Amino acid sequence: MANYGYARVSTADQNEGMQVDALQNAKCEKIFIDKASGAKSSRPALDDMLSKIQDGDTVTIWKLDRLGRSTVHLFNLLEDLKKRGVSVRSLTEGIDTAGSLGRFLFTILAGVAELERENIKQRVNAGLQQAKREGVKLGRKEKFSTKDKALIRRLHTLGDSYTKLSREFNASRSTIWQIINVKEKTSFQDNRQTDLEDAL
Repeated sequence: MANYGYARVSTADQNEGMQVDALQNAKCEKIFIDKASGAKSSRPALDDMLSKIQDGDTVTIWKLDRLGRSTVHLFNLLEDLKKRGVSVRSLTEGIDTAGSLGRFLFTILAGVAELERENIKQRVNAGLQQAKREGVKLGRKEKFSTKDKALIRRLHTLGDSYTKLSREFNASRSTIWQIINVKEKTSFQDNRQTDLEDAL
């Protein structure tokens, strides 16, 4: 049963010395250190540690906020470690997930994490509705403009094959086929633009 330590500082300029000293005093056999902000998803040292821990091991941290990017992430991580038989010990808060206080912490975090998930969903939905009201077109931006599509159709009528057009416009044959064969809903301005191009 190994005791691993994990430390994180938010920037490269910050010193992890205080955390490391506390983890060494807690008899950690190996200490993993990340220098990344709390919101950053990539944490090589944390990923390395998670790949090594086994049933019966302990992860020791200076504070709970050093471990998770958010309440939701922290809860999911603690829950995963619990399922793997790994306990987490926070030195500053005096919490050990293997004890009764740790189990109570799980209950609190579960509620807070669910509330955070709902708040995120509400913010996302509110943003989508606002974007729709403002006429913002959602989804992936189209690669070809109306003018480009008109040119592709004109070249095809002049004899260019799907394969040749796909090479010239750096697109798949299926994309070229769709531009040529699928009738799109166009605005009055788009139709006018196409008519002008056809007249040239």
